[in-house]
Amino acid sequence: MSCLGFPASFFSGVTGYTASMAAVVGAMRDARVNRIITMTSWYTEPDSGTQSPYLIRFLLLPMIRSVLSNMYEMESFLEKTEDINWTVVRPPGLKNLAASAQEFLTHEGYFVPDSSGQTVGRGDVARFMLSLLNSNAWIKKGVAITTK
Repeated sequence: MSCLGFPASFFSGVTGYTASMAAVVGAMRDARVNRIITMTSWYTEPDSGTQSPYLIRFLLLPMIRSVLSNMYEMESFLEKTEDINWTVVRPPGLKNLAASAQEFLTHEGYFVPDSSGQTVGRGDVARFMLSLLNSNAWIKKGVAITTK
């Protein structure tokens, strides 16, 4: 599992996601491990935020575009791997909250349509990711999540 995060940069591109995933996949191959669950974010695909709320579309997304772009590059890298069973979990913004018993809303894509959730607790993201360990759900797919 990987939940690495790297700060946005206005002066240089973010490369931590692609560099770290290339290293992780190389190590996985050496160790003959073929399953990874990693976390990115809603709106990594450049055109996926066109229907998002105004403040997200015109303020937040431009501010964090360097991070989202590198996340998208990492996702594209994983899509090209034939020997790795990957899952990309895409939560919206994160809050420092413990896991709850809330139900998850999921969508294969870059956001969960018709949801009001702009943030989700880190504990709930961990709970969702851990639930994938013994499941074949979402293999070689990206899944946007939020809670009800």
